[in-house]
Amino acid sequence: MGLVDKMKSGRNAIERTLSGLPGIGEYKEKELRRAADRRVRDALAQLLEDQRSRLTGLQLDLLGSGGLDWMDDLERAIGRLQLLIDRVKSAAYGYAGFFDAEKVREEQLEALARFDQEMIRRVGELQEKVNAVEQAIADKENIGQTVHDLADFLAELNRQWRHRREAMRNTVEE
Repeated sequence: MGLVDKMKSGRNAIERTLSGLPGIGEYKEKELRRAADRRVRDALAQLLEDQRSRLTGLQLDLLGSGGLDWMDDLERAIGRLQLLIDRVKSAAYGYAGFFDAEKVREEQLEALARFDQEMIRRVGELQEKVNAVEQAIADKENIGQTVHDLADFLAELNRQWRHRREAMRNTVEE
């Protein structure tokens, strides 16, 4: 059961009755999708924040182990991650209001939901990259390369997120 379906099942009797009225049902459905979209993006932002916190701690480890040469590179990676977090938190909803002239198609809302789910899946890859940096710092080997790989991956995630914004612009019916 998807997040929207779970939210539908939690509606009270009045909400269920209103959703049966012409025009209102579609509006309520999109309102649920908007709330689900927000929850997914909040979860994604939190997962990214967790990795940013880990990287901040690794900065201290790197500094403590004499890795001053790579501090700027790690700071750049953290900056890219913070940029992605900010973009996720401030992303537009996949939704247009009931009285808006612009209407959003259901299949496009589903495409945005799939996009966001894919981004959450990619956080697992981010965790692996952060783990590699952590291991490199502990081993004092290949630090520069693993930090560089992390920064490249974060640049890729930021590019991927920009594609979501393009998809949002394409969700409006003419």
